[in-house]
Amino acid sequence: MKPIDFSAKHDVLIRHKDGTLTPMDVPYYEATQIGENTWMIMSSGDYHYLIAGDTSGVAFDTGYGAGNLREYLEGLCGKPVPWVVNSHYHFDHTANNCYFDMAYMGREALDRASIPYASFDGVPYPAPDYPKTPVGDGDIIPLEGRPLEVFRIGDHTEDGIALLDRKERLLFTGDELMPGMKTLNGSVAKWKRDLEKLLAHRDEFDRICGGGGLLPEDILETFYEAACKIAAGEPSEEPPKDQTPPPMPSDRDEAGRLVYDCQFPHPEDRPKGGFFKENPNMREFFYHGYRFTYDRTMIAD
Repeated sequence: MKPIDFSAKHDVLIRHKDGTLTPMDVPYYEATQIGENTWMIMSSGDYHYLIAGDTSGVAFDTGYGAGNLREYLEGLCGKPVPWVVNSHYHFDHTANNCYFDMAYMGREALDRASIPYASFDGVPYPAPDYPKTPVGDGDIIPLEGRPLEVFRIGDHTEDGIALLDRKERLLFTGDELMPGMKTLNGSVAKWKRDLEKLLAHRDEFDRICGGGGLLPEDILETFYEAACKIAAGEPSEEPPKDQTPPPMPSDRDEAGRLVYDCQFPHPEDRPKGGFFKENPNMREFFYHGYRFTYDRTMIAD
């Protein structure tokens, strides 16, 4: 298909990791090879991934940057990439699904994936009517020579999934695991069970590939220990004193043009995306340098 027309956003800029700025309608992809047949991709939105098998490849999430993502991925691996697997339905992970023949996702995402956020008003996205296949625990994405097992881990969103790649010993987790922090949307007990599900396979993967990039090797163990301590009512550690404030997710350049950071959701999209909700019951728990935010009324199920 033809690339989606982003020309309505030409005067909006994207700030990339190296500080360079490009108009929002200019295709931009940055790929880092992290395995023999695996690439980590940044355009705009969170990191997404290309997982190549013997004769074809599959995308894990699609970001929401401009340009034909499928053509770009096929150029990277030299093989057709007909499918995408979505970690969850948020638009910064599903916007470019329309370039692919079929998308695997959690059942709850079927009617919610690829619905544009407010900051994309004026961009003529096609209707999200591409073929979708729901997947659940234990299902296998049939990538030739590299089968990928599905795990349901829905806290960030109820449809969340992870993929286990035993061949290159990688776990793909989307936004369920994030560097430096975790905001719980469900109960602590449910989150703890999700972590236990992944930890049961800990000897089958060496690296964790998240929406925030490659994650610390011990993040699962650290998060699980924190979940146990929160559930048991143990006191929080002291907040780190040397925390550096995160960069602003958007600002203006000298000409007054809006600038979005490529690794942050656009601020006006946050309520529609369903994260960072106001809740007077939210509490903070600090453990080993991580900040965990949870609803004190939702410890047990």
